[in-house]
Amino acid sequence: MRFLPLLTGSIFCELLQHGRKTESAIKSHDTHLLTHFTPALERYFSQQPGKFPQLNALSVATLLPLFLIAFAFNLLHFLHALPGLSPPLHALSFFVPSLIMIAALLTTSALLARGFTMGLTGFLSLFLLLLALTVLQGLHQLLAGTGRGWPLAIAAFALLGCRILFNSRGFVLFTIYCRTQRLSAVMRKMRLKSH
Repeated sequence: MRFLPLLTGSIFCELLQHGRKTESAIKSHDTHLLTHFTPALERYFSQQPGKFPQLNALSVATLLPLFLIAFAFNLLHFLHALPGLSPPLHALSFFVPSLIMIAALLTTSALLARGFTMGLTGFLSLFLLLLALTVLQGLHQLLAGTGRGWPLAIAAFALLGCRILFNSRGFVLFTIYCRTQRLSAVMRKMRLKSH
């Protein structure tokens, strides 16, 4: 996927590739990983959570409302194009997908915070889905010449904010820190099994 760095940014793609390599090494129980983790590093990550330096998850927390804004304005634009919905059905058509989106975002954030690459993959999937919806609805609006484009413009700006945060220093540091913490726990288990 050569176009992926263009859509999401090169730093995010490198983070994703590194995560995939790490996941495959963990699944194959690669003992080569033991050379990269010292017992001192494992002890550091086995401390009580209160003894760690404060980790700033602001970039990840900021992603959640940006994704919700992009989703809501895409959904509102889509529902506006559907005539004849009764008010209860209109409300249900908005809130049920919104609850599903909130659940997906919380799950993805939890996976990322636990050091799993599935968290990054989840954010990537949501980003690409919302980007495709925004572009398709924008093209439909241009070709049909109907409606106002401001909801899709807001959705596009929210997705641009997501792309900027994906490649921000805070997001990368948070992801690597959580991944290292998970790797340390896996390496400690591998080292205990090997002795």
